[in-house]
Amino acid sequence: MLKNEVNPVTMSDAEVNSVCSRSRIIVGVLTAVGVVAIVVVLVVYFATSNNTHDSSGKTSAWKEGDAVIPTEEPFGEIKDGRKVKRFTFTNNNNITVRIISYGATITDILMPDKNGAILDISLGFNTAAEYEDRHTYIGAALGRITERLKGASFTIDGVEYNVSANEGQNQVHGGFYGFDSKLFDAKIKGNKVEMTYVSPNGEEGFPGELTSVFSFQLTNENELILDYRATTTKATPINLSNHVYFNLEGHKAGKNGDHLLSVFSDTYVPIDEAFLPKGNGELATVNGTIFDLQNPTLVRKVINDIIVSCYSFGDRGTRKHVARLENPTNGRYIDVFTTEPGLDVYFSSHMKPKLYGKDGAMYGPFEDGGVCLIPMQLPSGVNMPNFPDTILRPEEIYTQRTIYKFGVK
Repeated sequence: MLKNEVNPVTMSDAEVNSVCSRSRIIVGVLTAVGVVAIVVVLVVYFATSNNTHDSSGKTSAWKEGDAVIPTEEPFGEIKDGRKVKRFTFTNNNNITVRIISYGATITDILMPDKNGAILDISLGFNTAAEYEDRHTYIGAALGRITERLKGASFTIDGVEYNVSANEGQNQVHGGFYGFDSKLFDAKIKGNKVEMTYVSPNGEEGFPGELTSVFSFQLTNENELILDYRATTTKATPINLSNHVYFNLEGHKAGKNGDHLLSVFSDTYVPIDEAFLPKGNGELATVNGTIFDLQNPTLVRKVINDIIVSCYSFGDRGTRKHVARLENPTNGRYIDVFTTEPGLDVYFSSHMKPKLYGKDGAMYGPFEDGGVCLIPMQLPSGVNMPNFPDTILRPEEIYTQRTIYKFGVK
């Protein structure tokens, strides 16, 4: 044996077997403890990361990376017994948006002001039954046609079509039962809510079976993105949009005239006493008229003169910054972007007086209502030769995008 070499220890076979047995027991215990620890970690992770709960225990929206993932819950039913769904988005900046499947309706938009106070800035109602009974278009989808259709008739490829006339001799917002009064097939798809409605051939007099998909998304950049897509089995006019009403002071505050509004267009559509485009579809400059909103304008100064007005932005298909609505007192503002060639501006002039809304609110015309900024194709485009074509054909896909971007300054 070499110097300093340690004399090896020898063990009997019985001692070796005992050591091995104890080793196996120790390894088994350690493995079991590790598995339990991993399971506990995973349970805690999914319980705290994927879902958060408010004080009522209701599941609220959770975040996955940069995406804001919506959640779903029941929202009552309509008269025929069909169930209505409500979807909720909440982003990292304390902005919450809720949409229901009846009418693809935006029911709530909650956002903070410059001091962090959170209020609901969109008009609406408490229940599905109220949306069905009151038929006010508040927050709802518009289709097949947004705004008015002259004479409730049009001609496509030599064939004349007569559609429902729900405003005198004309049609407004798609007829007696437009998309605002339809129950959409709604589901969550990733970070979006998609709502689909199939309008049968002949509904309200329109040709073709029209399949429309309304998609909603809220981002952590405070953008509420509305995407629209539609296909048809026959050539038909189409002009989809949404009729959300904003009041940046809070939906039940009134004081609608306190808003500042900028519309970044020098061209608008002159209208007649029936609120229809004049002639074959004319455009005129806003310069020197009450319709000039190119710079921030106090709504109170124009609220009694601009009953409804559509502004023109050129061709459709490219994103344009078309308007900003702001409240100088609390700092809230909304920027409006769209791919559409027109923007309808409406100050609730025709809203019913003493209209009871959510949370005990009482809405009404002008100062007691909200501001509507409705991106769209130019009104009555199907029978206005000077306006861009609004006819969708079977081989085509209709698309458009509108973004309401919320901010505080």
